[in-house]
Amino acid sequence: MKELYNTLYELGVIWREEHQYTVNEGKKNEKIVIPIPEVSTVAKYLRQVCHFAFISTGDSSDKSPLYLYHYDKGVYTDSVDLFNKLCAKFDSRLKPRAWADIRAFIRTTTRISKPFSDHTRIPVANGVFNLKTKQLEPFSPDFVITSKIRTAYNGAARKPILDGWFDFEQWLDIIACGDSEIYALLWQIMNEAINPNRTRGKLAILLGDGNNGKGTFQSLLMNLIGADKVATLRPDQFEGHNLASLSGKVCNIGDDISNRYIDEVSDLMSIVTGDTVTINPKHQQPFELSLKLFCLFSANELPRVRNKSQGWYRRLCIVPFKADFNGQKERPEIKNIFLKDTELLEWVLFKILNMPAFDKFIEPEAVTKEIDSYKKENDYLYAFVTDDYTERELHLIERVPLKWIKEEYRTFLAENDLSAHIPYSFGKDLVRILRVHTDQRHALKKGRLKKKEAEAFPYPLTLDEYTKNVQWIVEKDG
Repeated sequence: MKELYNTLYELGVIWREEHQYTVNEGKKNEKIVIPIPEVSTVAKYLRQVCHFAFISTGDSSDKSPLYLYHYDKGVYTDSVDLFNKLCAKFDSRLKPRAWADIRAFIRTTTRISKPFSDHTRIPVANGVFNLKTKQLEPFSPDFVITSKIRTAYNGAARKPILDGWFDFEQWLDIIACGDSEIYALLWQIMNEAINPNRTRGKLAILLGDGNNGKGTFQSLLMNLIGADKVATLRPDQFEGHNLASLSGKVCNIGDDISNRYIDEVSDLMSIVTGDTVTINPKHQQPFELSLKLFCLFSANELPRVRNKSQGWYRRLCIVPFKADFNGQKERPEIKNIFLKDTELLEWVLFKILNMPAFDKFIEPEAVTKEIDSYKKENDYLYAFVTDDYTERELHLIERVPLKWIKEEYRTFLAENDLSAHIPYSFGKDLVRILRVHTDQRHALKKGRLKKKEAEAFPYPLTLDEYTKNVQWIVEKDG
């Protein structure tokens, strides 16, 4: 930026020399007057030497900040302080109010640019890596980039053995407990974490008790990406003005999340799939943004969530961390020294960028088991269907009264020391789970039971009530 500052300063000097004039010429009070440039004048010169843009997926700039290309960093920034500094470089006499007016003036002539969304190009510290050509390309204002990772690409990187014993691949295999699928998944997670323009529709949760490598793995990612480019929201914080902290970030890493119940995850789900969300910064105008940054969390226990849809479960990748380093010799140098080593980080980045392309995460058996276990913990009705209802083959019965199923559900809760209310949507939820979990189609219909059907359900209604009263019945279709 030094060259840009010097250019603006020199342009300001030239302008002042060209526009100065003398008053009271030939008199004792003769003096040279150097006028302060008009807002439009400063804006004209800034536009000549700077690259401005609105970054939006829509056709309106009303909600977009004014972005400025930073020549040193190779990214666009919405820093107001940097903009003000450029104004002051042109003419230091300009007041703060003029800076705001200049910015408003430039907004009227700035065009909307689509955010950089090419997932085959990864912004790294020293350029833009092209995944197709495997070549490093120089930064350019044509790349409308707002974030990049801190580690540089080194095409000649080789795996170091640090301090004569630390082998990164061996360490990663240890925290994966020798599970080749988990080991491969961790590499895929690293690949996803460094690419803010690619989402494979998953959020990852590293699950396990303390001292098992979760935090150390997260530290690796923080070092690789750069802490200033990593947001730290936890799942329950994905709402309101908190979302503003995601703008310009490469990845989100929420460490040690609480098991406290989460009422709303809609914005988190939207970000996981790259859908547009409304960013609402404090004391600023809201704007819309499509974010695709990877969301990674770690937890000792998983929180229950109000949303129990397949859409929520489909987005989950729960990675079990089963390693146990308790009682072993402490190796603080792994986290504090080795995983910060530039040579190691450049090699890890080299490996990530040269991985075979993949469209979706692998699904290790261990992950599938964790997700199924979580479904039961998060949704007691799901647990009832999978562990009780279908185990007793009740789903094979042609017609089952909903009131009887509710009584069975209450019994299931009591026997397992669980507490939950029966929602108004109980019947619809039950049918939805049955459709997903079994091969049969089920439907919720109103009707009466035949006497022979009713005899199988001794409670909560009498035989007459079952056969004479219209009620909700879960029917198996085909």
